[in-house]
Amino acid sequence: MMPTNLEEWEQLPERDKQLINILNQVQEEQGYIPRDRLTELARQAGVPESQLHGLVSFFNFFRSRPAGKHKLSVCYGTACYARGASLLNDRLAAELKLEDGEDTSADGFVTVDHVYCVGACSRAPLVVVDGQINGKIKSYQVPLMLGDLRKKG
Repeated sequence: MMPTNLEEWEQLPERDKQLINILNQVQEEQGYIPRDRLTELARQAGVPESQLHGLVSFFNFFRSRPAGKHKLSVCYGTACYARGASLLNDRLAAELKLEDGEDTSADGFVTVDHVYCVGACSRAPLVVVDGQINGKIKSYQVPLMLGDLRKKG
């Protein structure tokens, strides 16, 4: 993944474009960008490590921590939001004991993120679990959903 549109990409300095491509490759290989790889890349590129941290933190598609084994995406599109997406997200955070700014459970089992419309508005609110759409979810169903996921391993 790259900047969200061509105009953003064209405005980047050439060196940043190359660094973003390298960071993307590291993430594809390892699932995230480890700090030691960031330090090594900064040294090799001859740029301050803070510049690479800036790139990684600016683009939300980069991860600086490993993702969980399973991915849950809470839809925050208009229909889902209006029908309780934030309640689902809050319940997931509570059940997984996620602190502010955290998206992955301490045991590395689940990563929770937000998406903005998956095109299944008639099934709102919904959570996409490992690519599978689960619609018309109520917050009381979240523990059951997580229990089923744990049973699968």
